[in-house]
Amino acid sequence: MQFFFEHHKNHLKPHMSGVLQYEQKLTELDSWWSKVSLIGKINSLRLGSTILDNMDQTKKRFTELQQILIDNLLLEQTKKTLLTDKACSQIAIDVLIRNLFERTADIGFLATDSQIRDFLAAPAAGSTDAMQQHLASYVSYYSVYQDVVLLSPDGQILLRLDQSYTQNYSRDPLVQHCLQQPRNFSETFRYSDLQPNQKQSLIYAQAVVSDQGEALGVLCLCFKFEDEIINIFKNLIPEHSQSILLLQADDGSTVFSSDPDSLPPQQTSGRQQKLGLRKVDNRDYLLSFAQTQGYQGYFGPAWQTQIWTPLHSFSAQATSTQQVLDIDNLTLFPELFQIHRSSLQVNEELSLIVLNGVISAARNDAVEFVPVLDAIRGIGKEIHQVFSHSVEELAHTVLHSQLEELMMLARQALDIMDRNLYERANDCRWWAHNKKFQLLLQNPDAKKQQEAAEELAYINDLYTVYSNIYIYDAKQTILCGAREHQTELKQMPEQSGAAQCLLLDSPHHYAVSAFVPSLLYQQQSTYIYHAPVFTDATTGKAQGGIALIFDSAPQFSAMLLDILPKNEQGEIKADFSACFIDEKGAILSSSHTQLWPVGHCVPLPDELFRSAQQQPVSQRVIVKGQAYWLALAYSKGYREYKTCDGYVNPLYCCVLLQC
Repeated sequence: MQFFFEHHKNHLKPHMSGVLQYEQKLTELDSWWSKVSLIGKINSLRLGSTILDNMDQTKKRFTELQQILIDNLLLEQTKKTLLTDKACSQIAIDVLIRNLFERTADIGFLATDSQIRDFLAAPAAGSTDAMQQHLASYVSYYSVYQDVVLLSPDGQILLRLDQSYTQNYSRDPLVQHCLQQPRNFSETFRYSDLQPNQKQSLIYAQAVVSDQGEALGVLCLCFKFEDEIINIFKNLIPEHSQSILLLQADDGSTVFSSDPDSLPPQQTSGRQQKLGLRKVDNRDYLLSFAQTQGYQGYFGPAWQTQIWTPLHSFSAQATSTQQVLDIDNLTLFPELFQIHRSSLQVNEELSLIVLNGVISAARNDAVEFVPVLDAIRGIGKEIHQVFSHSVEELAHTVLHSQLEELMMLARQALDIMDRNLYERANDCRWWAHNKKFQLLLQNPDAKKQQEAAEELAYINDLYTVYSNIYIYDAKQTILCGAREHQTELKQMPEQSGAAQCLLLDSPHHYAVSAFVPSLLYQQQSTYIYHAPVFTDATTGKAQGGIALIFDSAPQFSAMLLDILPKNEQGEIKADFSACFIDEKGAILSSSHTQLWPVGHCVPLPDELFRSAQQQPVSQRVIVKGQAYWLALAYSKGYREYKTCDGYVNPLYCCVLLQC
């Protein structure tokens, strides 16, 4: 960043009107000092040269300090924009990759679905309606998909959800690719004749094979890509921001622009390898970028996010904050405050020189020199005031930006959490439809128990966010688990949520335990997601349930660590921390367990919680005798999850910066 700044500061400066105003004011004072000093030299022969020489040395120090100040004003303005933009672009790509990671598990599991297998093995006309309903049920849970397509090995479209398409065949090479590698999924982002009215489609596909290894056909899941990317970008770009987010493909083409009118995709081609300045339609942009850090070894398509911030927006950026800023004690901006202190010291030295000059003038009867000394003293005070005001104003501006970033990070941590738990609510309900689990509950013999356990193990290997998965009957007796070596309990414990699940009367409903320590999770606190399993749809009564033990400790911790700002070495910046907390301030997870242990409380006023429910808030707080800048955001849910599915679970994220 320092190299970029030194290389481009002359280009950046004209766009920062505040910096230019301070530079102009200091130049005017410097010029006036020179003129006054010249008058003094002409009219002070009786004083000798020592005092004026000392004043010239002081003026030289002020001049050097002025250049340092201007450079630091420029640097801090640039740095705060670059750091905010970098965090924004990094979160954008990482949230997207997390979402797509779930899709890779979905396609792997759904390709082994017994009903899909049976249909592709013998696609009789009478089974079409049942399969259509089966897939519609799937998409009602996993609403991130806009279509599901089943194809024969020769490319014939046997069934699809989206009835607006009428073609009978697909010549997309992904069909043959999947058949040639039946154990692997295919992830393609390009034009596909499976969705001919779209320029580009993101499709997850995999071959469906019989128990004997025969290829029965290909399953395709068509992801709601544009819907998802619009949602991610909208959450990251504030309404007042003039920045523009882009998604770039590996060939350098722009896949998506958050503002195609201002920055058309065809004018933004090219991948970035370093910070840069770009000009489009005579408008200069500061350009930052990010690649994904990957999620559990998955990196997805070779995409890059870029954020373009127009340089003309620098002059319109906020220059104040309602927070109280103690300019003498705040340590967030050490370089600026060192300049402030140096200015104060130089001004004090100037005052001593002037005082010495007044005394010398009196001794040498050189009263004509006193107005010169007074004028220089006044100029010195004005210069110091400019220094103080510029440092204070920029500190407020940077603090305002810092608090905005903290609130964005808190909001994004909750967005990642809500998106993740949305998948958990979907998983439990869909897996409850599994025929092997239903057969086990109908007749829990050893063979069916083994088959169900193997199915659970297969699922758990695909969906690694669970520490274990259980099937239990109407008496809450555990019949089998995914990890048999961890399945020592015979009954679902109290507070596990199983009793609540068995009261549900619809396969579209789910239940979640409270976040409390559980024997199913080594006495650690976690959420357990349940769905009822029905073997007789006519009774309206569940014959058992499926329980998904969310691996909350590493999963929540990873979410918090992902959103916290990093240094150039990829390490969490010092003094930053974050917590997920409930409405009483109890900590569910934290990025710094020594500082914020799970189960302890972050003591915050009730008013702060109420305000955060409307929009993210920031405030300076004292916790355990330490001052922090704190941002607090409230979980708003994702898609159907916690918005219209009846599940209520008030959660917050607080991001803290020690000060």
